[in-house]
Formats: sequence, structure tokens, C-alpha cells
Amino acid sequence: MPIEEIDRKELEQLAKAGASVTVPAAIVLMLALRIEELETEAAQLREKLADYQNNSRNSSKPPSSDRHNPNKPQKESRRNRRKKKRKPGGQKGHKGTTLEQVANPDHTIVHKLDQCDGRCGHCDASLRDAKPTGYEKRQVFDLPEKITVEVTEHRAETGICGSCGKKVKAPFPEGVVAPVQYGERIQALTLYLHAYQLLPCERLSEFFGDVFNCRLSPATVCAFLKKGGARAGPVYEAIKAAIILAIFLHCDETGLSICGKIFWLHTASTPTLVFLHVDAHRGEVALRAMGILEGYEGWVIHDFLSAYYTIDGLKHVLCNAHLLRDLINVLENNGQQWAADMIALLLEAKKLKERELLGGRRIGPKTLDRLQERYLEILRAGYELNPEPVRRPGQRGRLKRGKPLNLLNRLAERHQEVMAFLINRGLIPFDNNEAERDLRMMKVKQKISGCFRNLEHARAFAKVRSVIGTAKKRGINVLQILSLMLKDPSKACEVLLGT
Repeated sequence: MPIEEIDRKELEQLAKAGASVTVPAAIVLMLALRIEELETEAAQLREKLADYQNNSRNSSKPPSSDRHNPNKPQKESRRNRRKKKRKPGGQKGHKGTTLEQVANPDHTIVHKLDQCDGRCGHCDASLRDAKPTGYEKRQVFDLPEKITVEVTEHRAETGICGSCGKKVKAPFPEGVVAPVQYGERIQALTLYLHAYQLLPCERLSEFFGDVFNCRLSPATVCAFLKKGGARAGPVYEAIKAAIILAIFLHCDETGLSICGKIFWLHTASTPTLVFLHVDAHRGEVALRAMGILEGYEGWVIHDFLSAYYTIDGLKHVLCNAHLLRDLINVLENNGQQWAADMIALLLEAKKLKERELLGGRRIGPKTLDRLQERYLEILRAGYELNPEPVRRPGQRGRLKRGKPLNLLNRLAERHQEVMAFLINRGLIPFDNNEAERDLRMMKVKQKISGCFRNLEHARAFAKVRSVIGTAKKRGINVLQILSLMLKDPSKACEVLLGT
């Protein structure tokens, strides 16, 4: 019977009467197709709802996307803020910094007793004949009244050779090559403000004009960056060589806009080193082009990007901060208790590791076995709620497992990589935040000054930023190392890396 000829009212009457009816195959097929369509629509709606409920706490979304999220904490009223026990300002145990007097001030001004009408503040007598017995000192820290660029003129004497009679000239110092040029210190300050403080070229031009009365053109700023990238080359390669010797690496990547096209900024970082690499690719091609991971013998901490598993011989460590966000997502959007148990286990293990390291001890094998058994119990509970999907007859393509089951599979298959921070003598960090901190400011730069004009500019920026980031981590003055790098890159390597 054609589907169009089905009489719905007639079927309803037969159903009410309890009559035995043989349902045509066409009706069964129609209902099955309709059920499948509704299931697909329901799954799409659930995905949209989950995406709406995702935020920076339970996914990789940035905090800026939480603006309209109902889970975002609201601003507190003044009345509620007053009820908090913590007072504003530095908390107990915080090591603050205080402005202190110096032994040798640049200028000293003596204020005489006979000033300010020269009268005693107690009896109003004249202080003209009073003899000073000491002084009270106060110091004011300020900038010079006039901050200006110093101009040094180099004069090379010329003359006539007494032997051959030809004109001769004394040599200029190395680096002095043009009738008018900028010195290393002003170039170093430009690199610092552009590559670290992220000032755009136009605003840098205004800054030098307003502060030093020496307005640099945007083209000059770009020329400084190009030169800085070239001079940073040897230091950049020395940082790469030092990173290859590290026990563990933090690796990550983020999108980078160059001339309106998406490129990728990769990092390989340690607590004392920063290496940034710009590439048109995100995956395996870029990781190999970076020249660090192939043959690397240490541990690589990352966020489960599949490209890292294409390089043979790497020892992988998964970022637990990413896993915690994924577990929070499963807990909030799916309401599954096993996720809360796994969160508690990971945080307990992190706290235990920190406590043992603080006491100079290692976590014993019994404690490790106990934590591992709890880990497996939690996985078993998760699999009971999320069994593997069964392929229906005629169903094609990959079976959809859903976020909870995918996360369970990752935790089960990568167990050693998840718990590596606890197992390997306490040397491996809990998360990959080191790499994310080294990349985060690149997003700020693009918000301030937009994309890079060309790939050469971006790669020069990455090299200079690598030098600056390494100097900051090692407590070395950034302006001094940049000036030294522009003047003598090999000497800068010695100061920065001790080589």
C-alpha cells in the first residue's frame, strides 16, 4: 500500500477497538526512517546545547567567550565583597617590593633652618642664629626633566700619506657605517617595546616622538625588527641546542594571522628557555621543521594533538589541565559521577606530589599502586555508563562514541602519559601551562596591532621574542641582552646561556 493512501483515523479506530491488524511494510519503513531523522535532529540539538554550555572551565574555549555564558560568575556587590575574610592587597606570606632609599643619590638639595620664614614651630622665635646638628633625609624618585636622545659625532681624521702622497683616513668604530644612524640602545628599546610590550609600529613612532623628541617612522621600526631577527639568529640556534638537552619539554601551538592567512606559532619551552617557531602548518610537517623533536630523548608534554604521535621515539606526557577541563565538561553536561571521581584523584595526586617534593621525599610504590587501582576502578565505573556502541545492520561509517566514551578511551589507553607527572621521580610537571604562557601574549599582540604584514616579519618577531622570553625566565636584564645581541651575538649567547 502506498504511504500516501494510509488513513490515520482508520488506524486509530482499529487500535482503540483492539482489532488485530497486520501493519504494512511501508508503514514500518516510514516510521523507521522518521525515527532515524528525529534521532539525528535530537543529537544535533544536544551538541548545540553542549556547545552553549561549554566555557573556559570545561573546554578549550578562551575566557573571552564566556561573556554570555550563564555559568560565568557574576560581579559581586560591595556588600558581599565586604563579607570576605581576605583583605585587599598583599596577603600573608606574600613577598612584596618596597621603594627604598639609595646610598648615593644623583642630586642632593639642602633645606636650611632659616627657610620657611625662619621661625621656630614651637615658640615662634627666629632661627637665624640656630646651628644645625643633623638632618632628616627624604628621597624622590623621578625621571629627568628632559629625556632626550644623545648624539655622538665620530670624526675620522683625514690626511696625506708622507710616503706615497695619497689621501688617507682613520677608521671609524665597528658598526658606525652611515653619516646618520641609530645606535644599539635605541634599537634595543624599540625591539623591547615592540616584541615584548607589544606596541604597534605607529604607536612606537608616537612614543619616541612624545618622550624623546625623536620620532621614528614605522618603516624604521620594521627595519629594526628585521635587523634584530638577523642578529638574534645565533642566539636563537643556541637556545634550540640547549632545549634539546632538557629533561622535558612543553610543546604547544596557536594560530597566527599573516596577511590575512592562518599560520601557526609553535613553541618548545622549559622553565628557563623559550623557543618559538612560525610555520604554515600545524601538524607533523611543522613539528619536524622545528628541528627539536626528532631524536629528542626527553619527555614531551602536550595537549594530545595527534601530530606528536607521528614522530617516533618520543616519550609523551598529557597535559592534565586539559584533561581536567574535559572531565568538568562531562560532569556538567552529562552528569556522570566518574568524572568527578577522576578529577578528585588527579588533584589528590598533584597535591601529594607537591607535599612529597617539599619534604625532599619520593612517592612510594604502595601509594602509586593505590592510586593506580583507584584510577582503574573509576574507568570501570565510567565504562559501565558508556558502553561501546553497537553497529546496526546496514549502518555505515564510523560509530559515534560521544565525549564521555572518547575521554574514557583516552584515559585508559594513555594511562602512563596521564600519570607521568607522578611516576617519573617527580620531575615532570602536572600541566602544560608553561607553553601556554609563552604563547598567550601572541593573542594579545594580534588584538592590539592586528596581523603581521609578511612571513619574514613574523619569524623575526619569533626570534626576538625567544631571546626576550629566555632572558626574562633567567632573570637577565632584557635591554642589556638586546643591546649586546645587536652588538655581538656570540657574547650575548655567553651571557644568556652561560656558553
